[in-house]
Amino acid sequence: MNTTVQCLAVRISSERAAGFFERPRLLNLYGLLVEPTRVAKSGDLESRKLPFIECLWMGAYAVLVRTTVRGAESTVWTSVDGWSGDVTLFDAVVELTPCEKTDDFLAPDLDETRAAAAARAGLQKHILRRRGQINKPVIEGVEQVILYYYPVWVYYYRRRSKYIDIKVFDAVTGKPAGAKVRAGVLNALVASRRGAECKIGE
Repeated sequence: MNTTVQCLAVRISSERAAGFFERPRLLNLYGLLVEPTRVAKSGDLESRKLPFIECLWMGAYAVLVRTTVRGAESTVWTSVDGWSGDVTLFDAVVELTPCEKTDDFLAPDLDETRAAAAARAGLQKHILRRRGQINKPVIEGVEQVILYYYPVWVYYYRRRSKYIDIKVFDAVTGKPAGAKVRAGVLNALVASRRGAECKIGE
């Protein structure tokens, strides 16, 4: 059964992502050790031979928080990462679009209740860090919580001819993902595999 979810669209092509991972640098002797990067395709095992990349969709929450300043109400959109719990201001909520959920969509570890609490705490820290504001916004509550998915390019490669490792590239901003996002991808992949094994065992 098809399931429609909210997501951010991919802006960085597979070619650009592969080029980023293949770029010459000291660790690959400035390009001398670079192997062509495959792009994983559904049902094609050949395309998943190392090194390869695939696009995965990580679960997150867009949380609308209500605040007041001197009695005047306003709202602020925040984004809560579904695995790390990191909170950022979110101005891309208008870019969310419906898309069909597939096996490449990895569900978040946080539920809506925990995401809402994280959004309030994260926004509070952001407000307290501001300087030069006598009347700072007061958080009143959460108006709305939207589950959405954001795309990342995941690069699988063999490290030191022995271990398989990954690197993560944001498919929206075109920037390398941080350590927390990478850890979230690894945890989400493990959880997804365990879920698949449980279904097989039922």
